[in-house]
Amino acid sequence: MKKINVYLINGFLGSGKTTTLLKCMEYFKEKKKKYAIILNELGETNIEKHLFKDESLYELLNGCVCCSIKEDLRTTLDGLSETLHKENIDVVLLEGTGVANPSEIMETFNEKTYRDVFHVAESICLIDSLHFTEYTSVFSSSKEVRQLQKEQIENGTVLVLNKIDQLSSEQSLEKVEKRIRKINADAPLLYSKYGNGITEYLEKQQSRMNKDLSIIRQTHHHHHHIKAMKLVQTTPLTKRELRDFLKSNQDKLLRAKGTIKNSEDQSWYHFQYASGLLEWQKVSEYLPNRKGEIILIGEQLPKEVTI
Repeated sequence: MKKINVYLINGFLGSGKTTTLLKCMEYFKEKKKKYAIILNELGETNIEKHLFKDESLYELLNGCVCCSIKEDLRTTLDGLSETLHKENIDVVLLEGTGVANPSEIMETFNEKTYRDVFHVAESICLIDSLHFTEYTSVFSSSKEVRQLQKEQIENGTVLVLNKIDQLSSEQSLEKVEKRIRKINADAPLLYSKYGNGITEYLEKQQSRMNKDLSIIRQTHHHHHHIKAMKLVQTTPLTKRELRDFLKSNQDKLLRAKGTIKNSEDQSWYHFQYASGLLEWQKVSEYLPNRKGEIILIGEQLPKEVTI
């Protein structure tokens, strides 16, 4: 029986995993290959669910598939195993939480029950070039964050250095690349903005799909110190009010994202926030009666936060 190719998409919080996932979806769509998507979120809500309307989507919420909800991943794979060939699915795309250790996810796929059905074709690691130096510095990040970055890069079969358009100089790029190569000297390194370049890479790799990823690093570091919490928006906000709120909690935040109503034009916006930078985009379709939601992810989040 032909094995189903699995593409793992990992990388630290805010590195561009979902954008890259969408690029991979476009690629396989063009190739007329049917795919299933597994999305893992630390919080209880998938804020970006609207991006996957009408897709074959499996959501794993409230934890990380590499540790706290590993059994949920097994349950999902059991269900997939029964329907994959019936539904003619060729590919599985799995996006990790941003604090996942890829080696532990690969271990699950390497269990006898699943290795006869699935083949991990690529472990794609997204790296935020703008903040990578900060995240790996002993002066500006915790030991846990530094270790997590190391694990994700070590276990990447392809490294995507994303957001290079935001770097200030070639010297900065060289510094980032040098530090990455100390962690993983062998994996192909793609220079990217908005996940561009991954589809060209996948096209080139179609001829070597028999690569064996069963030998993986046996590193086990669970990241329970990084938590997610959800806030429900009770009143509309301006972009400035949202930015001020996020900056006031910046010392506790690693990442934030959500969908909120803008009080200036009464429209819905989806936002992403990492390392002090706020990006927001108007949502074309959104349920009018839906409440706004903000997901905060950090190491020392308080029990209660108010806007």
